[in-house]
Amino acid sequence: MFTIEEDFHSWLMDQAAALRARDYESLDWDHLAEELELMGARERRELRSELKILLLHLLKLKFQPGLRHRQHSWRNSIVEVREQIGDIIKDSPGIFQGKRDEVLADVYLRARDKAARESRLPRGTFPETCPWTFEQIIDSDFFPGVTKT
Repeated sequence: MFTIEEDFHSWLMDQAAALRARDYESLDWDHLAEELELMGARERRELRSELKILLLHLLKLKFQPGLRHRQHSWRNSIVEVREQIGDIIKDSPGIFQGKRDEVLADVYLRARDKAARESRLPRGTFPETCPWTFEQIIDSDFFPGVTKT
């Protein structure tokens, strides 16, 4: 048996084998619990990161209409990020832990700041609070500022 400090990957495999064998004496309970919590935290960070990218590109579509030549790139990014977010939520429907609106509000503020920095537009150009619902944000047909042709 490996310890977590000696060889993390081997420790993981040992712990998985012990779980399957129901060898409770060989389980490193405290470290297992900590690793499970860290896995959840990594997944939440990934979701927040994907949401930030999505909101950033939605803001650019809406508030940088002069850059029509970039719209195709932003739309492609939006489609990809929506797929990533959809996969995360499908695999972990409880990932928001009942705090979806709070997460969205926090991530929006970061996306807003980044949109202002990248566009060099005044931060006041962008709404102080997210102008879209979560349902709109993940809707595959929602592209604010883009007229359908």
